[in-house]
Amino acid sequence: TGAAGSSCMPRRSRRIARLAILVSSCCAHRIALMPSLMDSSNPSDWSGALSSYGEALDMLAAGKKDPSKLKSLDAWYMDSKQAAKTKGDLDTSTLSKIVEWKLSRGTFRPGLLQKAQSNDEKTVRHAYSLALAELMPVEQSDGKRAIGEDAASADALAAATRAVKAMDKNLFGVGPATATAVLARVFPGSVAFMSDDTMLGCGLFSRSAEIKYDMKTFSRFNEIVQSRARLLNSRLGRREWTGDAVGRALWARQVLARLGGAGGPPKAPAAAAASAKRPAATAGGALGVRKTIGKP
Repeated sequence: TGAAGSSCMPRRSRRIARLAILVSSCCAHRIALMPSLMDSSNPSDWSGALSSYGEALDMLAAGKKDPSKLKSLDAWYMDSKQAAKTKGDLDTSTLSKIVEWKLSRGTFRPGLLQKAQSNDEKTVRHAYSLALAELMPVEQSDGKRAIGEDAASADALAAATRAVKAMDKNLFGVGPATATAVLARVFPGSVAFMSDDTMLGCGLFSRSAEIKYDMKTFSRFNEIVQSRARLLNSRLGRREWTGDAVGRALWARQVLARLGGAGGPPKAPAAAAASAKRPAATAGGALGVRKTIGKP
């Protein structure tokens, strides 16, 4: 029986591998066929995508070891009243919690949280003050601009890039992506959070393997989402959209498409492979989540 068992296992492994490849191909095909949210300038389409953020987060959390951790961190990060308390200042504790949220919602990178935590209070506050000096004048002048001319202006975009660069340059373990996570929370109309799914959703990259996290990429990405916010606000005749809200709508749409949510493709390969290992009666169990390439 030992020989029979050993010969059976390779065949099962090959079947699982083939199934994973098939589902992966199907997912990619379905996502490619789905109309891009960026093709629409209808505020209703964007509002619908943004309203699905909770569903996308739930699906992502379902594949985590501790789903409640991601949901709790996300609720904290998205709490505008909580964020307002740190707008004028940033300490190491808040920076670390934002990094923890970023790692929970994206791909976990060993050591990144510890690096962020190693920055002393003086260094964190100094780096943030430099970013603040760039973004506060933009926020104050936005109120004087006509609707649709807010953070998509050339000077505002340049200020956002300088703010992100200040944090990237002065803090250990804080790259452009982490800097945007900090700044988008309190200046969503100037800086949008960079993530794999958001940048794929806006069309900046077509595959995860192509994604870069550098200052040039941030500048291009921020211009795309802030310009879309400006367009949506012009259509509405009021200031309702920010670049970061546009980013969250794109993120939700992309995650649901990737994980098989409403209107999305089938389950990700990891889930399909896990289902293939279980009896038919339990094949509809926990959803697997495909990991994306992690960036600082």
